[in-house]
Amino acid sequence: MTLVLWQRSYRHCDQFVRERGPSDHFTWTSEFGVMVFEWESPQRGAVQAGWSWFDTPLPRRFGQPNVLGFAVYRGTARHYILLPYAPLRGVSVPYWFFFVCTAALPWLWLKRWRRQRRAASRVSHGLCPRCGYDVRASADRCSECGLRLSSVIMAPQGEEQTAKTN
Repeated sequence: MTLVLWQRSYRHCDQFVRERGPSDHFTWTSEFGVMVFEWESPQRGAVQAGWSWFDTPLPRRFGQPNVLGFAVYRGTARHYILLPYAPLRGVSVPYWFFFVCTAALPWLWLKRWRRQRRAASRVSHGLCPRCGYDVRASADRCSECGLRLSSVIMAPQGEEQTAKTN
């Protein structure tokens, strides 16, 4: 999902706004490969009379990112309906950071699952679950890595059996 949002951020600008009170917003924006979180303070003042023409696109007010793409900033927001500037603060976080964070847990789970499958396969073939050394002739320890084998007995049919301790 993170990769889909990351890729989409270069073609579309997604913005979610949650009002916490009158003219008090929390905004989450996804564009240009970054996620931006902004907290806007309540505005002071009323709508100004008159018309205005803005001949430029909406300005990006995100702070200058560091080498890794992160930015923390303070600024102002101008709403284009003649409201006074509203103070805001924000944080921009690159998508690669979210990808690393969300991919780490599944990767660790997959690594653990593969390790467990490999150990179970080794035990079923009469091998040491840690190093893969043939331990069918050993009774107590693996002679290669020293793993204590008293918790697992190698069955001749390739089935794992739990040892009974007296």
